Amino acid sequence: MKGAGLLWLLLFLLCGNRCRSSQILLIFPHASESHFAVMRTLVNELVDRQHNVTVYGSHGLGERLENVTEIVSSEFAYWTKLQQHAVPGGNLEDLSRLADSKLRSSLAHVGAQALDHFLTQSPMQTLLQLPTEQFNFDVIIVDLFYTEALLALGQKHNKPIIGIISTDFGSYMDAVQESLVPSACSPIDFEQYAADIGFTTRLGNIRECIARRKRFHKDHYTAQDQLIRKHFKTTKTVVELQAHHLSLLLLNNHVPLLTPRPLLQQIVPAGGLHIRGPRELPWNIKRFVEESRPGIIYMQLGNEQLCGQLPKQKLQTLFEFLGARKERVIWTCHDVKQLKGLPKNVMIQHAVPQIDILAHPRVRAFIMNGDLLSLQEGIVRHVPMLGLPIFQNERRNMQLAVNLGVALQLDSTNFTNAALNWALDELTTQQKYQLTIREVSSEFRDRPLGAVASAMFWVNYMVRHKSGAAIRTRGIDIASNQLHLFDLFIFYFGVAVVFCAVLLGGYFAVVYALQRKQNNAKFSKLS
Repeated sequence: MKGAGLLWLLLFLLCGNRCRSSQILLIFPHASESHFAVMRTLVNELVDRQHNVTVYGSHGLGERLENVTEIVSSEFAYWTKLQQHAVPGGNLEDLSRLADSKLRSSLAHVGAQALDHFLTQSPMQTLLQLPTEQFNFDVIIVDLFYTEALLALGQKHNKPIIGIISTDFGSYMDAVQESLVPSACSPIDFEQYAADIGFTTRLGNIRECIARRKRFHKDHYTAQDQLIRKHFKTTKTVVELQAHHLSLLLLNNHVPLLTPRPLLQQIVPAGGLHIRGPRELPWNIKRFVEESRPGIIYMQLGNEQLCGQLPKQKLQTLFEFLGARKERVIWTCHDVKQLKGLPKNVMIQHAVPQIDILAHPRVRAFIMNGDLLSLQEGIVRHVPMLGLPIFQNERRNMQLAVNLGVALQLDSTNFTNAALNWALDELTTQQKYQLTIREVSSEFRDRPLGAVASAMFWVNYMVRHKSGAAIRTRGIDIASNQLHLFDLFIFYFGVAVVFCAVLLGGYFAVVYALQRKQNNAKFSKLS
């Protein structure tokens, strides 16, 4: 017994700080349920590993967990405010038709408003006013979606910050990465990239790259810099904070849904971070699913899309299409009470465990809007998808899924009963979709560590090494003129001009001297 006791004591001493529970702060200002799915899974995993977690957010976890302190602030009506700013008096369809630059500008404006609202809440004000000696967190994890001002919290207390990109909405992820990658910026569409692009294409690429970076800084970083000055009382800018205080960036994406591209060591692909193991369904949903012999169709058209606000013709087409199907349908919708005339084979729910429903073997197809997180869930659960996208990023995601052979896509001009039935019959009767989606799922999950395990490794790495400076790339705050070597090109051009001017001047000086000598010789002969 003494030997066993000594062995346990030795193991404890060897573990040292690696076995201690850490104090982890999660900040989630965005109210989106799909975004919060990432954080919810992360919180559960951190608790399972005996960490103490404090969550400040606009969205509740929905369950009580040991070692978790949850502070929920009032929700900001993000999508309502976005529509009011971008398309006053318009609807979601009008919003989707906006030019990309206009949508980016509105997202940045409303994103800053949302973060300002969040930071103004009493719980956050109390947190922001804590002196460093009372700020006892080891790591800060932030949902990085128009929230860069929160990086100032890490700078204030000298704590490592881990950012999580839950989506690539409006190519936001590309814009963030572009400002971090210290190379000759690559605005090239990686999906369409070819090594033999011509001079004019490259000229257009660099022009678009510089213009996009300037727009992103003007529309987004300027507003975030104002919030930094207002709430953190510092003159630090987002660019400086990203360079020196963003220790790690977790991207919730992975190949083949993420095209391979240059990445820094501190940018870690962790696609599927929100996907956990399946759990038993709630009794009413389980009964509805298991009583359907022909199978189940699951439909979710996006958290921002209120079903009652769907155009009447589109809603009527959906009702006719779903009501004529032999399968039963589960439809997730946030305003269930506003829908009348629902077909008898359709169950509509305010909130359901989507990831558990997709895991059920009777689910035959997934009708969705093209959200990246839902796309990942459908692939991991081997459920072929029918995309009905609205926004540009959703269309891009669905086009990728179509190219991979795991989905079909219908645009608004082809939204008819016949088209919907053809697409769903194709997905549920053609075996090629089931075979292909299993191959794609295997490729998506094939990596040294799973998404959650990889995230946990890096969280623990930051706890052990505090600042995370060991992997933070130097020079990522380099100015655009230095990034693209413009100042050096101008210098060498100036040197070349001076050199040519000296040569030209020397040439004319020699010519002048020779001519003068000849003239003098002629004058001497004449005299």
